[in-house]
Amino acid sequence: MKRHVPIGTKLSYAVGGAAEGSINWAFAGFNFIIYTVGFGLPGTLAGLAVSLSIILDAVSDPLIGYVSDRWRSRLGRRHPFIYLSSVPLGACILAIYLPPGGLLERSSEQWTLLGYAATPEQWGLAAWLFVFASLLKFFLTCYHLPHLALGSELTEDYIERTRIFRYNTLFSYSGGAVLAWFFYNVFYTDGPYAGMETAPFAGSVAIIGAIIIFLTAHLTRDQIPNLVQPPADQAPFTVAGFFREAGSVFRNRNYLMLFFGLLCLSSMTGVRETLNANMGLYYWELPPRLIGYFPLFSMASYFIAMSLVAWLNQRFEKGGTMRAAVMICMLAAALPVTLRSFDVLPDNGSMWIFFIVGASVFLYYGSLATLTTTVYSAIGDVVDEQELATGVRQEGVFYSIRTFFGKLSNALGHLLAGIAIDVIGFPPGAVVGEVDPQVIFELGIFEGIIASTPVLLAIYFYGRYRIDRTRHQEILLELAQRRQVKA
Repeated sequence: MKRHVPIGTKLSYAVGGAAEGSINWAFAGFNFIIYTVGFGLPGTLAGLAVSLSIILDAVSDPLIGYVSDRWRSRLGRRHPFIYLSSVPLGACILAIYLPPGGLLERSSEQWTLLGYAATPEQWGLAAWLFVFASLLKFFLTCYHLPHLALGSELTEDYIERTRIFRYNTLFSYSGGAVLAWFFYNVFYTDGPYAGMETAPFAGSVAIIGAIIIFLTAHLTRDQIPNLVQPPADQAPFTVAGFFREAGSVFRNRNYLMLFFGLLCLSSMTGVRETLNANMGLYYWELPPRLIGYFPLFSMASYFIAMSLVAWLNQRFEKGGTMRAAVMICMLAAALPVTLRSFDVLPDNGSMWIFFIVGASVFLYYGSLATLTTTVYSAIGDVVDEQELATGVRQEGVFYSIRTFFGKLSNALGHLLAGIAIDVIGFPPGAVVGEVDPQVIFELGIFEGIIASTPVLLAIYFYGRYRIDRTRHQEILLELAQRRQVKA
């Protein structure tokens, strides 16, 4: 296994992150406000549809990881899934943002289900969102998990893994940032969102995303002969075998620390993804043209974070880097709203608000990118540790279990955000500057302070991760000796 990967291979692998980042942002960053403010879907129904789709998708994660770990073909274990996911992902994005016109109409009739009343069209729109969000998430899993596993398999080196994943994170977060800039500067009309033409937006994301995913598979196919392949005499697939391999993951203490840290973090990120546009437009009352600059703040933070993350992992080990990144992430999310709640900040309309929120965006996404890169790299090290303990390589299963539970807690964040919108009385079709100040105050308290509180536990769990460079080198030496004996 090569210890150092050519820059061309790193970039060919990482470019796929741009498609994933843009598709994720097209869905998570804007679907909520477009469906609630633009399409008039109640927040609870929108949050429930998305949350159920994420939960359904999360169930498929371990299965896709397990199947790709065991897949045998001339294209190896990972590439077939990456190739096949490209076109369906584009089709699902189109469907989500182009619902049938009849579902956007409103009748006076009310249907009540489980105590919740809505019009037949609203129930139909929620069902449409649920179905195509579920399909989008499923095909994104078919791409995302094999792609992550491929990155881990390209090298076994402790720091080289970080370098590979830093490029992937850079492309992923930058893809989302470019899309956000494109949204606010090209597609956003007089609003509020109801006037937006969604077809060009969805079509751009669908076509570009599908092409990039196909390219990352095609440009990395030369690495297939260098990758680990499953043994020809492996046991056939069984349900019992699937649960046995998935369950073995939780016997690894270091993985459990990464796992619990993720659970505590992702509920906050789910809430912030869902309410991001609401906060910029209604809480901070920033014009869309200024919000369109925030992707530039975040992109600058990605480049700085990615230039430092390998050094940080060397200087402070991966555990120390994760702790620091989570702490900065939490402070960046909670501090501006906390200061506003105590009437410390200038009034909305001041350019100081733009720079304060921009600084928060810079720190939040820079620390989140650093954390993501480090965790992905650390999981690769845990896979090495697990192979030493069990004799089986399980990149797909390890990454899938992480995404499985991350999606569950992220789904909770989406659901809570949707319920919060209804509970505080945030109105559909809201006009900036005309929403009840108490509603705006409660929106900020929920998004900035309450949602950030569980992150304190993430700092504790990441602090108990114990694989450092010395321990990882010992693992690799023992694995090399074992492989030599088998050969």
